[in-house]
Amino acid sequence: MKSETLSLSGALDEAGAMTVARVLNAVQGVSKVAIATADAKIKVDFNEDVTSLQELRTTLTQAGVSLKKVAHGEEGMCCGSCGG
Repeated sequence: MKSETLSLSGALDEAGAMTVARVLNAVQGVSKVAIATADAKIKVDFNEDVTSLQELRTTLTQAGVSLKKVAHGEEGMCCGSCGG
């Protein structure tokens, strides 16, 4: 089981939060979704043997949810070549 926090590019209202929760809960392998509308963050618990963080990001993007661009080192995005 893996837990990741995704950052939205903007605020999310209650209707948007319900949509995000519905979309993510429909992905096989997702076990829990927690949304902090004030912080524009989504915490997702999922089975990484069934789905991936990239699949979750793609699913949200296809549903029209704008995610913050991932910076170096965030959300496990690091190739390791810089040593950072």
